[in-house]
Amino acid sequence: MKLIFLDKSTKLDTINDLKTRARGGMVSSLFRIPDELSKLGHDVTVLSDVKETGITSAGVNWINEYPDEFFDILICNRGVGSGYPDIAARHRLLWTHDLPHNGFIPNPKTAKAFSGVVFMSRYAERVWRTFYQTIDKSWVIPNGVDRDLFYPRVKDPNYLIYISAPNRGVDKLPLIYAATKSKTGLPLKMRAYTSMARLHPNEGTDDNYNLHFLTCQEAGIEVMDPIPQVQLAEELGRAGAMIMPSTYPEICSNSVLQSLASGTPVFTTGNLGATPEWVQHGKNGMLTQYQSHDYMVYQVEMVRNLVNVISNPRIHRKMMMKAAQTKGIYTWKQVGQQWHRMVSKLS
Repeated sequence: MKLIFLDKSTKLDTINDLKTRARGGMVSSLFRIPDELSKLGHDVTVLSDVKETGITSAGVNWINEYPDEFFDILICNRGVGSGYPDIAARHRLLWTHDLPHNGFIPNPKTAKAFSGVVFMSRYAERVWRTFYQTIDKSWVIPNGVDRDLFYPRVKDPNYLIYISAPNRGVDKLPLIYAATKSKTGLPLKMRAYTSMARLHPNEGTDDNYNLHFLTCQEAGIEVMDPIPQVQLAEELGRAGAMIMPSTYPEICSNSVLQSLASGTPVFTTGNLGATPEWVQHGKNGMLTQYQSHDYMVYQVEMVRNLVNVISNPRIHRKMMMKAAQTKGIYTWKQVGQQWHRMVSKLS
């Protein structure tokens, strides 16, 4: 089957950047799924803003100009706007990917142009269907995890870790960490793997984040730059807990899936986004009842959840074991097979 993915926001300079990401720098389904489909025998092309075109090791052709060809299926991710690209295709699928809301495609009539919609979580489907009541056929296919990399190692229960963009709660880490350390009396240590990158404009300035990072460092938290997936897997594999005091409605967080696969319980916000589809309170992590706008109560609850688990070795060990057994976490190969079955039904 001849497939073309439309993604106009990868911002890669060369195909070598793509290969670097595929080897273990940045993980994204925008790169992995086309490769998996190519391995399964599909003829796959990606139309992107990559400056230097090329072919991945899996055989996916990355191009930067609209092709004059006919495709079986056009999969639209970003850049759809109020309509859909003028690419000849028998079917068109909308893949909402990590888009948290419908603002990227403001015209509800646009949904009628697609044979179906692919979501990464039940939460994403519910949000989009609230706005686009004309959506008919849909599928839920989440992100995958490199199980060969992300698995439990010898655990250090006193090692706490944060892995996400700064807008996922970096500003709340100092108080949570200091209070947890004080309450437990344990020799806790914490690292925050993040970057200056912001997900959307107007969410703050670099100065804001510099201040938050400085406050983290003053509290004894090591603020680290992003690291390759191989190293990240080692850190997650030995960490005792992943802390993400987020206000952001995750569609399908790689950090959460990778943490659980590594046997690292996730302590985060409850009733927010898709994360509760994987994190079960009291089993493989802890979820707050309050939201972050209940500022002090929320942070007290985060601390209480951490203290109750970390100060009880038996409960902590059981939670780490349950995290590694979390259901619904697939390998990229399994995710590719789900996509394969879906597109095959459209032929």
